[in-house]
Amino acid sequence: MGAPSRSRVFVVVGVILVLALAFVGARFMNVPQVQSRATSAWGEVERQFKLRAYLTQDVIDAVRAVNPAQLDLIAALENKRQQVINYAADARTPYSADLFRAFMTTQDALSVELGKVLDMMQLYPERRAQPPVSTVLGRLAQSESRIVVARSDYARAAEAYNRLVTKVPTRWLAGLVEPAARPMITSFDPAALPKT
Repeated sequence: MGAPSRSRVFVVVGVILVLALAFVGARFMNVPQVQSRATSAWGEVERQFKLRAYLTQDVIDAVRAVNPAQLDLIAALENKRQQVINYAADARTPYSADLFRAFMTTQDALSVELGKVLDMMQLYPERRAQPPVSTVLGRLAQSESRIVVARSDYARAAEAYNRLVTKVPTRWLAGLVEPAARPMITSFDPAALPKT
């Protein structure tokens, strides 16, 4: 048996290259779909945080019902609530560490105030158990759970997108076809975000 001919080697190498390019091309064609999923997941994060801000008005009313002397807490809740409601959505946020940090800092400030409400409610178990107050606290707990799920869904979707635009070989095609493709932020911790 003789050595394989050069033409057969070229054919095998050509077939391997075509298959590799087809694989990379197929993976790259997923980039718009994966990016769309991540962008949609980010929109859900924004929506859930905004819904929590609207619910905060009911929380403020519950604080007034339980302990109307908590004027500082009520004022802080109203202030932080307005900051979240007035925060302008920006499509660049999941791509920009500065915008993401500003978004999360605003959300975290409201979270701190809501945490103070929960601490205060522990001091008044009989009032906390009253139906209007317990209903509001239950809705707040559901809202927090939906935020956790939305954040988790977004982080997974953003990581999937990031793998396509940052890992070889799909990164090469992404760079050729979509030079502006850049990874999305996946951490919700403002301190962990890159400095720019």
